[in-house]
Amino acid sequence: MFLEGRLETLDFITLISFLTYSNKTGILEISINHNEGLIFIWNGEIYNVYYNRKWGKDALFEIMLYEYIDFCFIEGNYKGERRIWDSSEKIILELLKDYDERKAFELSSINI
Repeated sequence: MFLEGRLETLDFITLISFLTYSNKTGILEISINHNEGLIFIWNGEIYNVYYNRKWGKDALFEIMLYEYIDFCFIEGNYKGERRIWDSSEKIILELLKDYDERKAFELSSINI
């Protein structure tokens, strides 16, 4: 499976959800303002992320700070060092919570 395109933040969560719930294995290559990153998925589990000299969940949450993300998913067995031990479901819920909190903060800042 080969998938590529450009996403906005919430769509990024949808893409991650699709890849994990479909039990995909491969690398999701991302590009944000010419900075490259990698999200490693093995049998539907996010097991490592690299972006902006960060690894693991810190890198994943930094990716979420950006509104536009170019991506390319390449299916295949690219298993490397595991740095994320939480289930993909837990990670997705954390991403959604973080997204909702940032949006609520943005709205409250506008209303002040």
